[in-house]
Amino acid sequence: MRKAPSFDVSLGLEWYITDTRPCGGVIKRAPEDFVVEEILEGGLVVSASGFGGIGGRPGPWLWVHVVKRDVDTLKLVEALRRSLGLRRGDIGIGGIKDARAVASQIISLFGVKPEDLPKIPGVEYKGFWYADSPVSPSRIAGNRFTLVLRDVDVECAAEALRALKASPLPNYYGYQRFGTVRPVSHLLGRALVRRDPDEFIEVMFCRVFEAESPAAREARELACRGDYSAALSKMPKSLLEERRLLKALASGENPWNAIMAVPYSILKIFVEAYQAYLFNKMLSLRLADGPLGAAEDDLVLEGGYPILAAKASDRQPVLPVPGSGLIIPESRARDYLRRVLGEEGLELRDFALSRVGVAGSYRRIFVSPVWISEDLSDGVAKFSFDMPRGSYATVVLREIVKPELPYRHGF
Repeated sequence: MRKAPSFDVSLGLEWYITDTRPCGGVIKRAPEDFVVEEILEGGLVVSASGFGGIGGRPGPWLWVHVVKRDVDTLKLVEALRRSLGLRRGDIGIGGIKDARAVASQIISLFGVKPEDLPKIPGVEYKGFWYADSPVSPSRIAGNRFTLVLRDVDVECAAEALRALKASPLPNYYGYQRFGTVRPVSHLLGRALVRRDPDEFIEVMFCRVFEAESPAAREARELACRGDYSAALSKMPKSLLEERRLLKALASGENPWNAIMAVPYSILKIFVEAYQAYLFNKMLSLRLADGPLGAAEDDLVLEGGYPILAAKASDRQPVLPVPGSGLIIPESRARDYLRRVLGEEGLELRDFALSRVGVAGSYRRIFVSPVWISEDLSDGVAKFSFDMPRGSYATVVLREIVKPELPYRHGF
């Protein structure tokens, strides 16, 4: 293993599993350099070029095959909700895909006809089916990634690939869970879990990063000084959650109520980012302790319940994702959880927030990409591989690139 740089450590990503040197390279120079296609249960790939459709019983849910280019999934969902007059529970997705990408996925809409769908820039509707239930994460087996890494040392990349194929990959949450231009999503989530509105506002407006636009930096500096009206006039219109918060603060709302003016879907993402950070911290502790495989005092899931690996036939070790209602037996996983929560000054019950609270769960420690193809030549590396639902392609790429500052490499 190799120690990661300070940026990664700040997100809990403390280790590379490969010992190879940094290979450099840039991802996502164009959205077509990062193609992600959902894999449905049963192995059916939702191909960006189209596929044969989905069988099942018809019902009130319209399943739509969407291909989006350079479009944020949550912003697409919000645009559909507003245009069609739907409630939040009337839209289902299997997962949030990368924004700077070509992403092919299924979205389900309750009581909607194909002809009702609005035109949205960067969004193409490829097919439609009626179903008796919405799409959900449980219906998604994984994702197929077809990626292009440019300006890379291909000999180094080939060596890193060989190392990746010879070892289990740590199932870290990737950079996009936290942000790279502004890596603060988990810090905002921590402020919410701590019920600390002043900390939330300080993180949102007083943490300014070099890669932000001049307009955003100026607006944050004004907001940090408490000049919320001036900050609102300067804040770029694309920064929706900042503008919602500033509008509420400028109108005289108390800080906590102002934070609650931010859409709950966004606030929940912040809390989930904090969960991801804590999981990454525990995974880094587990990697440092070893082994790269199941230990007798690891936990595994059997019938959906955590038990010691020594008592189980399944040898896929898991760690907890901290949240309310989590049951965790005595194990090394419980020791890691106690240590990390103790450092944060928190307990599991603190995650039971009103309306944006999150439940605890379990996540695999290791994952093995299913490699489909690779082509490395002339400073360009092209890869295609499948990953299970919830695993990040950028965790594969970081092992090759090994970036000091990920945003400079397109992450």
